[in-house]
Amino acid sequence: MEKLQKMISEKSVVIFSKNSCCMSHTIKTLFLDFGVNPTIYELDDINKGKEIEQELTQLGCSPTVPVVFIGGQLVGGANQVMSLHLNRSLFRCLSELGRYGFDKYRQIPKIYLIIKSASVGLSVINPQPRRRLVAIR
Repeated sequence: MEKLQKMISEKSVVIFSKNSCCMSHTIKTLFLDFGVNPTIYELDDINKGKEIEQELTQLGCSPTVPVVFIGGQLVGGANQVMSLHLNRSLFRCLSELGRYGFDKYRQIPKIYLIIKSASVGLSVINPQPRRRLVAIR
């Protein structure tokens, strides 16, 4: 348990995942899209991965992957992270990490939002799909 606590406390955002888990990939991509550089431990690649997985189970993580820790605090698995994201609380959790070295999300997601909106044809001011006007002759 001490090794797990050390792994969690050394970095501001820690994700435990497995290469074979599609939800782990989704959660990793979500954080990378926010501009966060999480520390990712692939339990099927590291030594003592099974032991760490058992320790995560003892912490109450079910299923054991993906598991996210922000600022040393257990956030939970994919369901909890996605719930935080959908109600916009994930931004607040990440912005509180400024003291841990995370640059207060304010610029990166805004830039990402503009680029993402432009690529799917949405307006940042009015997030409705743009309608193309066709001139009739």
